Amino acid sequence: PKRVRRWFIPPPSEADRRPILTPDYPRVQCETALSFLDLVDVFVFGNLRTHGVPLQTLRKVYKRLQSDFKQKHPFAHNRLATDGSEVFLRVADKEGKEQLIEVLTRQMVFPDIIAPFLKQLEYDPDTHLARKWHIAEGVLLNPAIALGKPVVDGAFVKTEVLAAAYHANQKDAEAVARWYNVSPEDVLTAVRFEADLAA
Repeated sequence: PKRVRRWFIPPPSEADRRPILTPDYPRVQCETALSFLDLVDVFVFGNLRTHGVPLQTLRKVYKRLQSDFKQKHPFAHNRLATDGSEVFLRVADKEGKEQLIEVLTRQMVFPDIIAPFLKQLEYDPDTHLARKWHIAEGVLLNPAIALGKPVVDGAFVKTEVLAAAYHANQKDAEAVARWYNVSPEDVLTAVRFEADLAA
């Protein structure tokens, strides 16, 4: 959270630096409020940083993509691809075959270099922006369901609700599954996800 906060609001010691990302919403009670697309930008940005892409490169890529896509959230766009160290745009050649172009140098690369973390996102066919995020195995973030809270995929019950019921009832996954009309495995998926969040 501390690192992500710095991307949106530089600390006082770096007050002369511009924020890297700009949230969709105004601050709420002195806290930064993020939209679903803000979170997707953070997710992609964070993965690229973890794989060693320099911050200055990411700043340039983000700005270039905003211009290319004419879109505030370029990292949430389905034309984006990466090999974990560089960022590419998916484009079609004259024969309609997909190619990748490195964002900053505009050099062509082979289209089979796509990092697995982007496969967690599902895109809207009209806007080409992310609309669902498979944030963990069996867990989905969808702004249209449960106000964007994590839900068990397919069951659409909030993970926090199932996990709380599980712990409040002597860890009886079968009983909780009956009450919420889900499978015991759905309950355990929610419990694992919430435990990972708390860790």
